[in-house]
Amino acid sequence: MLAALPVTAVQAEGSFTLSSGLDFSSGKYGSTQKTDTVYVPVIGKYETGDWTFKLTVPWVSIRGPGGVVGSGSDRVTIGSVSGNRRGTESGLGDVVAGASYTVFESGGWVLDLGGKVKLPTGSESRGLGTGKADFTVQADVYRSIGPASLFGTLGYKRMGDPDGTDFRNPVFASVGLAHRVGATTTVGLSYDWRQRLRPTSDEISEITLFASHRFSDQWKAQIYAVTGFSDASPDWGSGIIVGRMF
Repeated sequence: MLAALPVTAVQAEGSFTLSSGLDFSSGKYGSTQKTDTVYVPVIGKYETGDWTFKLTVPWVSIRGPGGVVGSGSDRVTIGSVSGNRRGTESGLGDVVAGASYTVFESGGWVLDLGGKVKLPTGSESRGLGTGKADFTVQADVYRSIGPASLFGTLGYKRMGDPDGTDFRNPVFASVGLAHRVGATTTVGLSYDWRQRLRPTSDEISEITLFASHRFSDQWKAQIYAVTGFSDASPDWGSGIIVGRMF
């Protein structure tokens, strides 16, 4: 969730932004017991010309009955989520590296094409990762209309299959609206959807409300809250991310 929110201000060419934050989410994911996830990423983003490069290195803590693996948009369920014992596992999560290119920008329209890879750096045995790499391609479109911005994403993910699991390769999409309420503050909402990964699992379906504030040319913060509408999404979540541009 942290990395999925729209850019609401133009960055300087050849700029580097370092961000970090705290994300908490909770859900039952089809079980009678809830799984709580704490996600703390360190995000490096470099922009030059029409190119954007991003690297996310997360620390993850998962408390639950087991079967829920990973976090954020890379969260999946493996096997059945059941049992009354709630254990806790913490450590390095799966690192994500990505790049995107602005192929069109005119008349308030922006179109980016990009890809990313989720590297299997999180421990599979401890439920911090699937132990396999995932590959994603996506298109992001933005439309500015005065103080408002419409945005959307359409993408495809090739899933790495953990031992004994056969994931489908899902299509995913999101749509949203952001609105400036001042020179330095933006509020908005987005809806995220992803196809089910297995015949017996649910689609992702969730709404995010967010607000961002730019304190200076270098510092920006963003807060958000999430609610889900399916067993593949958290019941609720919230977080904050703070970024410093160099």
